[in-house]
Amino acid sequence: MSETQNILGHQHDLSPLAQIMATLRAPQGCPWDQQQTPQRLKSYILEEAYELLEAIDSGRPDEICDELGDLLLQVVFLAQIYSERREFDLTAVINGICAKMIRRHPHVFADADTQGHAQRWEQIKRQERQDKGHSQQLAQRLPSSLPALKRTQKLIKKTAASSPVDQLQQMRTGQQQLERCIADPSCPQSQTEDIVAQLLFNLSGLAVALEIDAEDLLRKKTTSTIREMDHKMTNQE
Repeated sequence: MSETQNILGHQHDLSPLAQIMATLRAPQGCPWDQQQTPQRLKSYILEEAYELLEAIDSGRPDEICDELGDLLLQVVFLAQIYSERREFDLTAVINGICAKMIRRHPHVFADADTQGHAQRWEQIKRQERQDKGHSQQLAQRLPSSLPALKRTQKLIKKTAASSPVDQLQQMRTGQQQLERCIADPSCPQSQTEDIVAQLLFNLSGLAVALEIDAEDLLRKKTTSTIREMDHKMTNQE
């Protein structure tokens, strides 16, 4: 038996969770679960994903495990809804992602060389989009639903990379432009916004050049600042 066949033959049993979800959605089940739709679940998916990020930052395995379960529930919930619509089921979801991971790692599951893996990964993704009839345009590959910083950094990674020094120089130029605009009462608000937007874009580019996840970094900074402010307020009481 090949390694790939052995992997596909080894299954973690998700059927208890799937059965619980099916029972909750059944006519005699939970009214709230019965009323949910994919559109209504979108906010819960985001909420659970961000709670998982916070748990990972905490470094506590018990919290990470708990939040992973909450996120997994959303996957099973959505699969159940689409199964009821006879469009696909949880098995199709699992088989689909298994096939994708094997297809995208030919250097592990086939005889491809490990060199050039990153380039081959992008080629495989482009071919997958083509096979599905999807556009290769950036507007389709970088959905607007992504957080702004995350979307910006993904865009920058797909363009010619600039060095940290180049990004800093562009930011200095933008800062000078902003200072002149602030000092000039006649400077229109739209021009100020354009300059700030470019500065934010360049700062995201600097983070990419330094191999920093700007979205994650800003989230952590905001969390630590909130913690510090709460601590100060508690001490003042």
